[in-house]
Amino acid sequence: MAELKLATKLSYGVGQLSDGIKQSSFTTFLFFYYNQVLGLSGSLAGTAALLALLVDAITDPMVGQLSDRFDSRWGRRHPFMLAGAIPFGLAMVLLFSPPAGLGEMALFWWMLGGAIFVRLMLTLFFVPHLSLGAELVTDYHGRTSLIGYRVFFTYAGILLTSVIGFAFFFPPSETYSNGMLNQSSYPRFGLFCGVLGTVAMLVSVFGTSSAIPRLSKPVHKGREGSALLAFVDVFRTLKQASFRVLFSAVLMFNTLAGVTQTLLVYVATYVFEFQPGHLAGLASSVLIGILFASPVAQALSRRFDKRKALAICVIMGGVFAFSPQVLYFGGLLGYLGTTSKFVLVFCVNGVSQVFFIGYIILLDSMLSDSIDEHELESEKREEGLFFAARSFATKASYGLGSFFAGIGLDIIRFPQNATPENVPAEAVLNLAIFSGPVMFILFAATVMISNRYPMTVGRHAEIMAAIQARKETETGQLAPLSS
Repeated sequence: MAELKLATKLSYGVGQLSDGIKQSSFTTFLFFYYNQVLGLSGSLAGTAALLALLVDAITDPMVGQLSDRFDSRWGRRHPFMLAGAIPFGLAMVLLFSPPAGLGEMALFWWMLGGAIFVRLMLTLFFVPHLSLGAELVTDYHGRTSLIGYRVFFTYAGILLTSVIGFAFFFPPSETYSNGMLNQSSYPRFGLFCGVLGTVAMLVSVFGTSSAIPRLSKPVHKGREGSALLAFVDVFRTLKQASFRVLFSAVLMFNTLAGVTQTLLVYVATYVFEFQPGHLAGLASSVLIGILFASPVAQALSRRFDKRKALAICVIMGGVFAFSPQVLYFGGLLGYLGTTSKFVLVFCVNGVSQVFFIGYIILLDSMLSDSIDEHELESEKREEGLFFAARSFATKASYGLGSFFAGIGLDIIRFPQNATPENVPAEAVLNLAIFSGPVMFILFAATVMISNRYPMTVGRHAEIMAAIQARKETETGQLAPLSS
């Protein structure tokens, strides 16, 4: 396939703004909104997130396999991507606008229903969009570059949502010293997220449409099961050793990332004693990761290959991400003024994002390589099915992550509607332990999983050569029949 134009790469990548918007709005704002502002218990808020994730376990592979098999003049992926765009925006508005006066269980059901609606609409776009990336580029290192565009815009969405949210929708006021407790701001915030996500999806759909004639066509080999039961086929993808390793690594990493992201507002507010203005600045530290993650990931991949590069990224990211909590335990943060403390946390968080975003780029590049291995073995291109499994593992960042975060907050009896002045010191200490050393140990444990990944650059070259040879043989066999 010819080299992609820059405009196509940018159009492809910008679609992932929608996922970044969903990630940030869910993990940073939605959980806090329902828990601290509306009074829903941490366990119930976490359970709503978990149950919504279980719906994804069924719908993600269903949409993935439907798009694998779909045939139209708009190709396999684009019709699904277009179908999810506008309803996604509507779903975001409804989720952040629950009716007034709802009791706790009614709030639980509204949060659950809204989260499912958002996830379903994002699935229609997200899974085919991931699959589209594996079709646009087939080169081993070229994929890492294209995925860099996608991940760049994912974190750009996180950055925009977080910074604009903290700075413009939740600033402190005379009534609310902590603007995050201002209930009236959340519906407007939901509208902002919905409109921005929908526009990004539409730009991606129409901006990549010129590539449709060059994309893979659906291939049917033998008897195929119903796409409505495609979630069962996800277990088939796990039979492949390389993909099984990647799925496990993505699932664990994103669950831990979800716990960390859900607790971010709590840690910044109650451990570091930052104000919403500081939170907006702190959220912008992801810009460091956006700018440098892709070059770092590509450099580490070429120097050490992808498996070793993964281990380097997760260890280095953890060391920087959780160092402020270590300083807190030692009492060293108490010697710093608010500005000095902010600069420290901003810098170490920004460096950690370079490595954590690099980790995601490498994982997705490795996943595309494993799909090539699957094609060699099965003679099918089933990007949708594999990326549906990956999508489910990624969405665990909010589902399982928020569930465990909610359970943890209830275990340490963290109070609701709290300000830094009235939170017990013991609760703050337990929050720092939970969000610091415990998280670092678990993040480091992902290396034990990813080190089992068997693919190398040499093995991938062999796979691509074998696929090409088979295509040439099939073409040669068919040629006489057409003469």
